[in-house]
Amino acid sequence: MLKNRKPYTNENGYTDSKLLSDEPENVQDIVFHWIANNIYPRKAPLHGITSYWIKHQLDHDTGVYLTNNQFKDAMMQSGYNPVNAKELNWEYCISRKSPLFDRRKTRKVIESWKKRRKI
Repeated sequence: MLKNRKPYTNENGYTDSKLLSDEPENVQDIVFHWIANNIYPRKAPLHGITSYWIKHQLDHDTGVYLTNNQFKDAMMQSGYNPVNAKELNWEYCISRKSPLFDRRKTRKVIESWKKRRKI
C-alpha cells in the first residue's frame, strides 16, 4: 500500500515503513546504480516477477540487503510504479530483456562498477 505517496506495509501485524533513505548514501548509490543497469521499462506489466524476488537478486549481486518496503521505495524513486500498490509484493512494467534476467550480464555490470568505485 501507499501512505503519503510512499510504500508502507502492514501485513499480519508486521509493519514495514522503512525507506531507502534510511540507508547510508553509498548504499543508496549502489541500489540506484543496480536498478538503472539491470531493469528496463516496458509498457505492459510483467506478471509473476515481484519486488520480493527482485530485491533478492539485488542482495545476491551486491550484498545489499533491503526490506521489501525499502526496495519498493527505490523502484518508485527510479520511476517504476507498482502495477497494484495494494499487493504485498509489487509487480512492475519491466522488460524480460532486462539484464536482471541474464545473470551473466548482471555480474559483468556489477564487477565493472566495483572496479570503478574500488570496492
